[in-house]
Amino acid sequence: MKYLQIIVEGSSEEYFVNDTLVKHFAQINTFVSCRKIKTGWDRINKKPAKGGLSKYIKFKNDVLRWIESDRGRANTYYTSFIDLYAFPKDTDSPYSTQIQNIVDPYQRITALEVAIALDINQLKFIPYVQLHEFESLLLADPDKLITMYPEAQQGIIELKRAIGNTSPEEINESPHTAPSKRIIQYLPYYEGQKAQVGPLVAGDIGLTLLRSKCPHFNEWITKLESI
Repeated sequence: MKYLQIIVEGSSEEYFVNDTLVKHFAQINTFVSCRKIKTGWDRINKKPAKGGLSKYIKFKNDVLRWIESDRGRANTYYTSFIDLYAFPKDTDSPYSTQIQNIVDPYQRITALEVAIALDINQLKFIPYVQLHEFESLLLADPDKLITMYPEAQQGIIELKRAIGNTSPEEINESPHTAPSKRIIQYLPYYEGQKAQVGPLVAGDIGLTLLRSKCPHFNEWITKLESI
């Protein structure tokens, strides 16, 4: 038995891991658990605040805390599931200006993941940053949105026309044209339902199609399968 600990940015990623990746990796004798990044303390509810990636150091510290808490448990590995969209660019972040200026998104994401690995410096940690955000996965097959929005056939047609033949992972990180913004433009109800609807639609699309349409995502899953 191998153990795979995934630290995620938000609820969409958390639900997707629990609903889809847990089942997939169980087939190869790998137990998956995940948790959202601890971002501070919720004073109102008197519990840790979780989710979001406003500051890189909070992500880094949470990864290191998780590794330390396992105290070198055998056959245990760690990875991340966070977005490139709005990735922190503060002074603590390895997302340097040089990396930001790399035009090709695949070269840029590779450089960023290498920089994160060097910064966290843990052999059992495999950084993964989603190009460009979770909703990229939904754009691998936008027709699957009809299950959740049966009245939105025309909106889905217009969404598909807008993205054309662009690879889902290459749809950019502009505040107006990022994957989630494109979906919301044509299916406005999605904005308030992202955390619930997104993982369900991604699960309906299925790992086989997601991996064929999203090369960087496939590369990540392949790495995790081979550890």
